[in-house]
Amino acid sequence: MGKKVNVYMRDDIDLDRIDANAKEGGFLPLLPLIFGGLTAAAVIAGGTAAGVRAANEDKAAKIKAAEEHRHNLEMEKQAKGSGVADKLGTVKEFGKRFGEETKKIVKQGLNKLVDSIDTGEVKVKHKGNGIF
Repeated sequence: MGKKVNVYMRDDIDLDRIDANAKEGGFLPLLPLIFGGLTAAAVIAGGTAAGVRAANEDKAAKIKAAEEHRHNLEMEKQAKGSGVADKLGTVKEFGKRFGEETKKIVKQGLNKLVDSIDTGEVKVKHKGNGIF
């Protein structure tokens, strides 16, 4: 057989005192509060990340718009001196360069051209948005 073990019971232990000081609840009742706090922290972090992302996208859009503006100005600068723009200038300049009589003649000529296209007197080839 195996070893004999003697078990002794102490009678000097006060079980009522131990029961009165016993811890109730422990760690488990705090778990929902802990997870709720973690969830709230994640929501705040997500909201902050969304705000930062929106700010970064706005900044990138402004940089892109500035670059497009710069590019357009450069293209316009290169295009000057290469065609009609030099002869006529801008629309505002066109009005200042020519007198009322010249403007009237140009307007009448354009109206006459449009009327002749509408009536079929003049054949027009369409290619994209241009008329040839």
